Amino acid sequence: MPLKVCIVAGNSAIEVAEVRRLLAAHGLLEVGDPASADVVLALGDDRAVLDAVRLLGESETPILGVSAGGTGYLTSVSSDELGAALEAFERGEHEQEEYTKLKGIVDGATALYALNEIAVFPSRSAALMGYELLVDGDFVWSDRADGVLVATPLGSTAYALSAGGAVVFEGARVLEIVPVNSVDPSKRPLIVPDTAVVEVRSVTSRYPCEAVADGGWRVRVRQSVAVAKAETPVRIIKLRSKPSVREVLRDKVIGASDMPPSAKFVLKMLELKGPMSARELAEETRLPERTVRYALAELLRRNLVRKVVNLRDARQIYYELIG
Repeated sequence: MPLKVCIVAGNSAIEVAEVRRLLAAHGLLEVGDPASADVVLALGDDRAVLDAVRLLGESETPILGVSAGGTGYLTSVSSDELGAALEAFERGEHEQEEYTKLKGIVDGATALYALNEIAVFPSRSAALMGYELLVDGDFVWSDRADGVLVATPLGSTAYALSAGGAVVFEGARVLEIVPVNSVDPSKRPLIVPDTAVVEVRSVTSRYPCEAVADGGWRVRVRQSVAVAKAETPVRIIKLRSKPSVREVLRDKVIGASDMPPSAKFVLKMLELKGPMSARELAEETRLPERTVRYALAELLRRNLVRKVVNLRDARQIYYELIG
């Protein structure tokens, strides 16, 4: 029985046709449904891996992240190494790391899934939102803030960290709740057991509010969002010769220990989304454009990003990661 492979291609420089030729050369069968596959190939960058998590839903099909060059937080092989990686997978010469998956239910109906975090924000940046927070049905607080998020241990080093949350060690059986720019300084991040159900209800704002899964998947919120640990984990394939996701994350966090939170947030967004303009970054991060430009200046100074001029319109400037 040939190995069944599903391809998820994000903003990728990797030619999908070339990957399909590689699959055929190895006698592998491509399928369209990720839940019915033996392995999901997420092509491009960490964003593609997060897209695969969304598409898998409750399924726990393992994901192999394939980058155009080098590796990232979640991508363990480059496109040049894919052939050897598939052979290693068929021989069982690989490891699978399990990570907590979040499941959110919006207004009691729509389900969404995330590896890092599920956040609730107004659809317009720099706008306040009112909400009530409950944990396992018990009222915790009523707050006005830019938003609120629930993060996994892995996600604690992503958006949650830039919003003032703590770094949670992988393997800790907890979730982290982080209010984003609360008007009440007493509203601090909370650590709760990963068996808890976190509910954000009575959501109000001058603008429509959204539940946002891993910075990409958005669902309109009218009243409430309930977030809990999903029944199945996210399984990430790694080769034994590669550093673990934990090691990559640790190096990133230590290297950016003295970096302003806004710069960390913008850096993470560029890692997830690829090249973006300052205006696009402001829209995605919901930070004021002035804050985004300060963060970009800091990243340029540290030689972590570079400016790219649009060849068709020299007035358009984009920013991308270096290396």
